[in-house]
Amino acid sequence: MSSHMSRRRFALAASSLGAAMMTGPLNFLAKMGGGSSRVFPSAGPVSQSQAGGQTKLKALVFDVNQTMLDLNVLRPHFVRVFGDGKALEEWFSLLLHYSLVVTVADAYADFGTVGRAVLEMLASTKGVKLSSEDATKILQGVLMMPAYPDVPESLKRLRAKGFRMVTLTNSSPSAVKEQLHNAGLTQYFDESISVDSIRRYKPDLAVYRSAATHLGAQPRELLLIAAHPWMCSAP
Repeated sequence: MSSHMSRRRFALAASSLGAAMMTGPLNFLAKMGGGSSRVFPSAGPVSQSQAGGQTKLKALVFDVNQTMLDLNVLRPHFVRVFGDGKALEEWFSLLLHYSLVVTVADAYADFGTVGRAVLEMLASTKGVKLSSEDATKILQGVLMMPAYPDVPESLKRLRAKGFRMVTLTNSSPSAVKEQLHNAGLTQYFDESISVDSIRRYKPDLAVYRSAATHLGAQPRELLLIAAHPWMCSAP
């Protein structure tokens, strides 16, 4: 199931979600306005078509970076260091790319370490002198990213509907704890699950299967909410 949803429609949908069912393990809505891809749960009941009848949705599983938290707060740092705010998108795209590379190579390093290495690589390819202080400011800024304006109210409405809500993120446990605290979102989630527990990054299937096991659910009983469609590809 896929559809197009504006940020305003998502806020309205969040308040109307009731007992949800799903057609598969990952039911998502893609392509928000403004050229960015955002993914949110649909409103109303979703039928489960597999043999054996309907399967109740046990939890909403949220990605964090770019899904709920606004990366644009980091842009001034990239303008100052690289002279071009577009370097922010280049860096984050490379960060996601190389997190997959280290997974495939079975050479895990935490997200912050990969982020710093990619930042240094980007600076080198652009002939930019990146000081340790500049790198630290950017990486510390990741911990201070604000929530998108409509996110707190939407999470509040989902919480009021009785959904079990958790985060599943590439960030380390300490990082996501600080991110949610600084963004004022901690109270909406029952717990946070980090890829650190299995030392592999999304969308490796082991990440989703491990999260489902941890939550005492089958993958088809979880709804993943993420900004990146490729993240929502696990069977």
